[in-house]
Amino acid sequence: MRSPTLNMTERLHRDLYRYLFPGDGLEAAAVLLCNQGSGRNSQRLVAAELINLPYEMSQRSPHSVTWPFELYFNTERICEVDQLGQSIVTVHSHPNGNKKFSALDDCNDRELFKSINGWFDDDHINGAALMTSNGELVARSVNAKGEFGQFRSVGVCGNSIKIWKDSINRHQTEYSRKLSQTFGTGTLNLLQSLRVGVVGCSGTGSIVVELLTRNCVGELVLVDDDTIEEKNLNRIVNGTLENAKQRLPKVFAIKNSLERLGLSTSVDIYEELTDSPTVVSSLIDCDVIFGCVDSAGGRYHLECVASAYLIPYFDVGVHIEADGMGDISAADAVSHYVHPNGRSLLSRGAYTMDQVVAENWKRTDEEYYANQRNAGYLAAVGDEQPAVMSLNMQAACLAFNDFLARIHSFRLDENEEFAIQRFRLVHGCFESEKDSDRPHPLFERFVGTGDRSILVKNNTRRD
Repeated sequence: MRSPTLNMTERLHRDLYRYLFPGDGLEAAAVLLCNQGSGRNSQRLVAAELINLPYEMSQRSPHSVTWPFELYFNTERICEVDQLGQSIVTVHSHPNGNKKFSALDDCNDRELFKSINGWFDDDHINGAALMTSNGELVARSVNAKGEFGQFRSVGVCGNSIKIWKDSINRHQTEYSRKLSQTFGTGTLNLLQSLRVGVVGCSGTGSIVVELLTRNCVGELVLVDDDTIEEKNLNRIVNGTLENAKQRLPKVFAIKNSLERLGLSTSVDIYEELTDSPTVVSSLIDCDVIFGCVDSAGGRYHLECVASAYLIPYFDVGVHIEADGMGDISAADAVSHYVHPNGRSLLSRGAYTMDQVVAENWKRTDEEYYANQRNAGYLAAVGDEQPAVMSLNMQAACLAFNDFLARIHSFRLDENEEFAIQRFRLVHGCFESEKDSDRPHPLFERFVGTGDRSILVKNNTRRD
């Protein structure tokens, strides 16, 4: 059985907390219905619906809660859950702050999940979770035999990123101990436990990889289908002339350089496009994704995955306008943070669906694209922009520092104030924009749907 994770939006987590802690000091209970996320190495349970179990129909005390579960799951509802392939996760509160399941919890869960697992013919993971008074969640699986298994992590995706791991105490080296002096051992341990995807390993991506590695992130998933050329050497960190002569894939070159560095980060590489089913299943395993792509299609695919599987997504980009005479009229380093309850990149105008369609045609049928473009039916696909290494570094640092702020909460202002960050080189100024809770209708359809959306889109099934 693959190691499970439980993931939810910040809004659902807030609603769950408010219900489980009404202020009376008594335990309360709720149920999460979760869609599936079929990662390569883990099963991602994506919370899609919250069912609050009424206080008046439960037996509640400061140390226990029981409820007539069968009243809320009749035959019709069970068939609906079964048809959707959803998992059931019960959640109850521990007002006393205890993060361990009690002996009574063990007894109740064994009895309850013997019935729950018997309802379904599939092998989906079902489980139980507890929430403490500070909002932390601890989850475990329960099979039909009453055997318990630990969830690898519980994650909350929103303006702040909350990730609680099963066990994140790692061996500390002299190097990592120096880092812990800045953000504390708790944040360092979390960084060492994270699996982070970086899609696009060129100008901004190679710098993001360097920042993640030197800050002790435990695992990296690197995705890029391109090779190193001599023209890339002015912007790819650790790219060499020998790499360019060999036309070495960018992901191989970066992995080789990280291995020579000798730190503890492990690296998983994919020389493929963002919409590859293999890439998607690998990204499902990630706690966070950085998108460092320069195409509308790449951004669209990553937004779909991040929305469907509730994965925090940082988009990194650079916009340069050259006047053709050796000067620049605009040069911006840009970082976007995207989460399921906020605005998408599409809503923000970072790309258009016309660009996505045009890029797809140019990639699959250049002659058709040229004809349709000349006839005015397809949008123009932009040429490669000139590169300024210092601006690439500025964009990568904006995104990486934003990531740190969302897992550590060190900002004086609220995180929602920094949904978009820009450094305008020509104007010499920094700008930030606030997020809103009005996602694009296109991505509202994807939020929390997991494999139900992405598998249909890819028209394939993963093992």
